[in-house]
Amino acid sequence: MIKITATTIIVSDVDLLNWCIYNAHRRAGLMEGYELEWLIILADARENTIGYCEEIQKMVPEMNLKYVVHKEKTEKQIPDKTQRFLHNLYACWNMGYEHADSEWVVRMGSDQYFSRQWLYYLMRAAENYGKEYVYHCLTVESPAAVHSRHPIMNYGTTWQDFDERRWDQYCNDVQHRYSSIIVHTPVQAGLYHSHPTRGTQLRPDGVTWLQAKEVWEKHGPMSDDINEEGVTGDVSYMDKLYDNGIAGLQVPCSLSYHLVRGESRDVQE
Repeated sequence: MIKITATTIIVSDVDLLNWCIYNAHRRAGLMEGYELEWLIILADARENTIGYCEEIQKMVPEMNLKYVVHKEKTEKQIPDKTQRFLHNLYACWNMGYEHADSEWVVRMGSDQYFSRQWLYYLMRAAENYGKEYVYHCLTVESPAAVHSRHPIMNYGTTWQDFDERRWDQYCNDVQHRYSSIIVHTPVQAGLYHSHPTRGTQLRPDGVTWLQAKEVWEKHGPMSDDINEEGVTGDVSYMDKLYDNGIAGLQVPCSLSYHLVRGESRDVQE
């Protein structure tokens, strides 16, 4: 049995969380021989988020949902709003890997909607190429992104106005087009990243990625600040992986629609 942990973070918006993990779970498409568990990182011990997780544990046991609470740093401890946000965010992302009891970990946001069989396609790639790679979803962003190197399409900017029917039509077309392709290399993916220090790069980084836990154990944790190269923790983490021979691949049949900063738009304005 191959065990996979899907992990995400929530502060207080349990409706957004429910929208995300419910679609991700029912659309995972895993075959026999895999076991998927959910690990929710609660960014503070709020009564409504704890209650939601406990309800899912009781009412939907097949989701194998677990949760852990991150005790957030306060304004008194970290006065700067941006520094405090980054510290708490990346502490939570690292907890997702620390507490995952599995061989593989798929990291995702709480503001995403997936294509059918998204996790099946990621694991198919992992089975073919192994643990020395990071496997990225093909990311599509909502108009809330404004500027993005990923495709921007309007299937909704909130979970309430998301258009599942049109999204599925788009995904069906992409999956049909790439039905014989397991992965795209960075060149094939064609996503140009403007690194503030390293310049323009071709790299397939997506909003959700799958990796072996042992890769994080060797190369993590993610940094919780803006480093000397001017990038935040997820970018500097990918820099470190790529520098150490852990290449990034895009899995074009695994798609994720990103609402963009679902719970954090007010923090990052």
